[in-house]
Amino acid sequence: MKISAVCFDLGKVLLHFDWQLMLSRVAKKSPLAAEEIARLLREDPQALNYERGGITSAKFFSHLKKLLKYRGTAKELRAAFSEIFTPLPEHIALAALLAPHYPLAIISNTNDAHIVHAEATYSFFSLFRARIYSHQVKAMKPDRAIYQAALTALGGIDPLEALFIDDVEANILGAVQLGWQTIHLRPGVDLREALASYELKGLD
Repeated sequence: MKISAVCFDLGKVLLHFDWQLMLSRVAKKSPLAAEEIARLLREDPQALNYERGGITSAKFFSHLKKLLKYRGTAKELRAAFSEIFTPLPEHIALAALLAPHYPLAIISNTNDAHIVHAEATYSFFSLFRARIYSHQVKAMKPDRAIYQAALTALGGIDPLEALFIDDVEANILGAVQLGWQTIHLRPGVDLREALASYELKGLD
């Protein structure tokens, strides 16, 4: 099958993230235990709304400061919320090998604070011709609209010729339903081997 573009998820594919880093930092300036902070975040509808672009960063962190009884500043809370990432160098290196041969895209369910921090911290984002973020396009995987936004940003390519890599099965299935080729990056899957199975250029 011909592949004309390769699309990557961000979290757990290009960047690892660890919410425990955030929880421990916030708990130092909150009367709440880390476990309670985690529960409140999981159950907070505004967190999902923020990823959908339905609330600004200023309003979200003002809301979060009250919700978590955080005694620091909103700026400090935003830093704790955002500084949870570390790169996955092997996967980034594979993207770099593919970039001279295929247009690349990122398709991610994410929010403004995370993207502002990540793009300012890591240089690999320049490899990607298109960066499709849920909070910007107002749609989240596995909604078909976010995949269509990626195809449009890549020049209107045929979904049958688009390859998508994600660690979440529901997101993979969303792409499959639209005819995309996919790699489900489950634990133990070797991404280089999975990409090589598509006989992509640049991996030799």
